Amino acid sequence: MQNNKFNAVFNSYLIYVGVAIASGGVALYTPIIVSETGKHFSGFWAASILFGLNLGRVLGSYAGSRFPKAANHPWAVSGNIFLEGIALYCMAFLDHAWALATLALLAGLGSGLSFPGLKNYLLKLRELDQSALFSRLAFAIRMGLVGGYLTASWVPHDHLQLVFLIVLITFIAYGVFMLIAMKAIAKNEVLYLAAQSQVSKDADMVTQEINEATLNSSMPSRIAELPLMFYLSNAVFWCFAVQPMIGFSLHIPKFTPNIPVSTPFWLAALVIIFFQIPISKRAIRTRDHFKFLQIGYLCLFVSFVVMILFGHSSTAVITSAILPSFGQVFYGPSLDVLTARFADKVNADTGQLMSRQMLYQSMGNMIGSMAGGVLFDLAQSMHNATLNWLILAVGSLAMVILSKNKIPQLYRSAGKLSTAH
Repeated sequence: MQNNKFNAVFNSYLIYVGVAIASGGVALYTPIIVSETGKHFSGFWAASILFGLNLGRVLGSYAGSRFPKAANHPWAVSGNIFLEGIALYCMAFLDHAWALATLALLAGLGSGLSFPGLKNYLLKLRELDQSALFSRLAFAIRMGLVGGYLTASWVPHDHLQLVFLIVLITFIAYGVFMLIAMKAIAKNEVLYLAAQSQVSKDADMVTQEINEATLNSSMPSRIAELPLMFYLSNAVFWCFAVQPMIGFSLHIPKFTPNIPVSTPFWLAALVIIFFQIPISKRAIRTRDHFKFLQIGYLCLFVSFVVMILFGHSSTAVITSAILPSFGQVFYGPSLDVLTARFADKVNADTGQLMSRQMLYQSMGNMIGSMAGGVLFDLAQSMHNATLNWLILAVGSLAMVILSKNKIPQLYRSAGKLSTAH
C-alpha cells in the first residue's frame, strides 16, 4: 500500500522554504534588538533577551521530550510556530528590558516545542538520505539568515514595529508551509506503517514490535543511554557558538563603529552558503562525523584568538564572525546524523531524542548568551578588552581536545551496550 501522490522531495522543500523564511525573520530582529538594548541599558540586559529566548527553548524541548506525541502533532507544531511569531511581534511595543526578556521566554517556548517536531517529520521522509536532509536544512537556515541580515542593514533600527511586523509575517508563512508538509507526511506515514504490517507474515511478530515500541516510548531511561558527555559537549558548543550574536553585537558599536552591527552576520551567512553543501557531502563520503565535530570546535577557537589579537580591526572582526559559522556548518548536521543513527540503532523514538538534543543545545545557547553579556561587562570593568575572548578561547581549546577521542569512545561504547541489551 503506497501513496503514489506523495512527493517526498516536494514536502521536504516546503519545510526548507518555511525554515528559510523564518530564519530571515530571526536574523532581522536579533542583532537589532540586542544592539539597541545594549546601548540603552547594558550588556547584561541585552544578553537577558537571548537568555530568556533560550530558557524558553529549554523548557519547550523538555516538554517535547516528555510528551512527544502531543508536541509532534502537526497542529501543535504549527501552533507553537505561530506562538513564537506573535510573542516576537509584541516585543515592538515594550520599552522595559525585563518585559522584552519575558516575551523572549515565551517565543523560545514556541521554538523549543516546534523545532524538534520539524526534524522528526523530516526523518519520516525515508526515501531521502538523512545526511542530505540535515545538510539541506542547515543550508536553508543560512539562506534565510543572509536575507534577514541584509534586510536588517537597511530597515531603520528605530522603527521596531516595522521590524517585528516583518518577523510576524515570516513566522506565519513558516507555520503554514510546515502544516501543509506535515499533514501530507503524516498521511503517508499511516500508509507506510499499514503496508509494513501487511507485509509481515507473523502476526505475533507484529504484536511484539508494537509492544516493544510502546515499552520504549514509556521508558525514557532507554533513550538516556546516549552518554551525558555527548549531550554536554553539544551544550558547550552552542554556549560558545552563540557568542558572536551577543559578543559582536556589543563589541562592534564600542570598538569598530564604522561597520553596521549586522554586517558580519550576513557576510558570514553568505560565505557559508557556498560551503554548506560541499562540506556536508564530504562528511557523507568520509562517514567520520566526529572529526567534523572537532573541526567545529577548532573554528570557534581560531575565531576567539583572532579577536584577542586584532579586536580593534574591522576586517578582523568580520573574519572572526565568519569562523563560528563555519564551525556550525561542520558541527550541526554531523551531530544530527549521529543522534538519528543512535536512535535507529537502539530503536528509540527519534523525535524524543531530537527534543533531548534540542534541550541541551538550548541550555548552551541560554548560558552562552548570558555569559556573553556578563563577560563583556567584566572585560570593560577591568579595562581589558580581550578578557572575554581569552576565556572563550581557553574553553574551546579544551573541547577540541575532548572531541578527539573521549567523546567518540563514549558514544560508541553506549551504542554497543544498547545493542547488547
